Amino acid sequence: MVDKVNILGTDYEIQYLTSKDDERLEKVDGYCDFYSKLIIVCNEENGNIHDYKMYFRKVLRHEIVHAFLYESGLAQNSFYSESGWADNEEMVDWIAIQGEKIHKAWEESGALG
Repeated sequence: MVDKVNILGTDYEIQYLTSKDDERLEKVDGYCDFYSKLIIVCNEENGNIHDYKMYFRKVLRHEIVHAFLYESGLAQNSFYSESGWADNEEMVDWIAIQGEKIHKAWEESGALG
């Protein structure tokens, strides 16, 4: 697996850890630490998920979206609104889930450069 990704000119290290490595992963499947430029994804299988590789990719996409919002300045500025929209987990999930489909539609339509 890739161990880093460039987000708007800033390199983020990607780490795949277990809850034994990082106690925060006892409550979440991943997180983005903007200050350390780290994306952490839990890589232990637990629960009823049948395709963990797919699930880990979904979590990674979600955390990358958080990094994009932070690096673009949108996350910080959304705190001034009542909704804090850029930190909203549903919105971040929507982008992470639909991003591939949006990119495909842009490709098919000739909207990409």
